[in-house]
Amino acid sequence: MTSSSPSHLQVSFNSATRKKSSPVDVVFGNDDFLSEILSHLPAKTVLKLKLISKKWLSIISHPSFAIRHSYLNPHTISGFLLNVSYHFKKPSSYRFVSIDGKSVVHVSPDFLLFDPDKPGSTYVSQSCNGLLLCSRRTRFSAERTKPTHYYVFNPTTRQFVVLTPPSGDGIRSNRLQLVFDPSKSPHYKVLCIHYFKSLLEIHVYSSETRIWKLSLKQENFDSLCVNLNNGVSWNGAIHWISPTGKGFCFLLDEQRLQSMPSPPLPDSWEANSFRYFGESGGKLHFIGLLTREQKPDTIAMDANVSPELSADKLTGSSSSNIGSRYVVVYAMERGCSKWFVKYHLDVNAIAMAYPEISDGSPCFVIGSIFVSSFIDENNEEGPLLVINMPGEIISYSFKHRTFKNLFSFHPYKHYSCHALRFTETLSLV
Repeated sequence: MTSSSPSHLQVSFNSATRKKSSPVDVVFGNDDFLSEILSHLPAKTVLKLKLISKKWLSIISHPSFAIRHSYLNPHTISGFLLNVSYHFKKPSSYRFVSIDGKSVVHVSPDFLLFDPDKPGSTYVSQSCNGLLLCSRRTRFSAERTKPTHYYVFNPTTRQFVVLTPPSGDGIRSNRLQLVFDPSKSPHYKVLCIHYFKSLLEIHVYSSETRIWKLSLKQENFDSLCVNLNNGVSWNGAIHWISPTGKGFCFLLDEQRLQSMPSPPLPDSWEANSFRYFGESGGKLHFIGLLTREQKPDTIAMDANVSPELSADKLTGSSSSNIGSRYVVVYAMERGCSKWFVKYHLDVNAIAMAYPEISDGSPCFVIGSIFVSSFIDENNEEGPLLVINMPGEIISYSFKHRTFKNLFSFHPYKHYSCHALRFTETLSLV
């Protein structure tokens, strides 16, 4: 007769030999848990983790993961992409500068060679929450060029799509504008603006439908001297403004034009005092140079976030006779009802921090201050003003009231620099 162990003893024996799963195994063995953890990591880190296993590759490569990751990390600005052209010295090149100025990386020359079927020089005209709007034109004779090719390019994933803008009736030039906010939609739009002899046409391309649609056609249109190449996406509309403060916007959902209020600029305001127009932190910004004498009530003391300027420093500064002149940051209220002064920076502070740019002339200082970007995000640097000066790209933190050098162009004097915000994203194109 064959003996057998009692059932309760058999269960006890098996339980003793069964391995317990660790919390780490439980988490990483669950696709939902793993996907949620990965969606909170930086985009470039996530791409490297594709090599861990086929399972991780499958999760990260799924379109739903890219949409989720972009939604959770919509406006994480990591730095600036500088397009630097040294006149008569070197070909145009790109550099990445971190937002804190601690890292400067020379971008590889093949950075923009993402479409080998269409060789030629590629120009980045716009950066929008991680996606780049690019154009490429191939010159094959001294007088003629092939048609321009347009792209939406994700430099993080190296994915791109070719755009073929619609042709207008008798209108030759295309002005393209990229609109993308992953916190609201995983799909982007591109506006193609035709303006010729008072006729305005706006075509809209959607990445969701992959087609162009004529959204607006208006005759006898007055552009108000607005540069239609430099639109700014904010609050569901594209906004254009002239250096004199006059502007209008195109409402995307309603497909119509609408006027917008002008900043409270003084009557003596001159167009050459305009410095910047852009969006950051969900707000629209207009930046210019003002004097206290021009509009005293716009310079509120609670908006003064300039460094402390002692009397002895002002007296010893060769640029102290600049007077009360400020870089003034206007912000638009959410309802697009009016502008208000949010920050201002005393120009004397810039001259004293960088006396080499003054050249003994206060007019030289004022004429040499160009704003490349303004970032009003919730990060360690706080509201950040990026200034392009002779030989230097610097930033000023309104939170810490400090300057930082981001990039130096020395020893070259003849150059031009175009700064674009850079954001890492897994967004689909």
